[in-house]
Amino acid sequence: MRSEDLLLAWDPLGYGLGSYGPEFDDITVALVQIDSEAELNETIRRILTDSFGECPSEGDTRAIARQLLTSSEACQL
Repeated sequence: MRSEDLLLAWDPLGYGLGSYGPEFDDITVALVQIDSEAELNETIRRILTDSFGECPSEGDTRAIARQLLTSSEACQL
């Protein structure tokens, strides 16, 4: 599954699918620059907290970070 599709199917705060456009854009940009699960996890948490004042559990953000990195690795030539 593509990284964009993973993000579009993720509703981290229960606001409804499609509620995170700018935040998911920022996460997609970070994914190009980050290759560490821990660093991507922290970036995702910071982006969501900065935008919404809250963040899903550490386990949820770590799981999506892992999935995104796996997806991006599969797309590399």
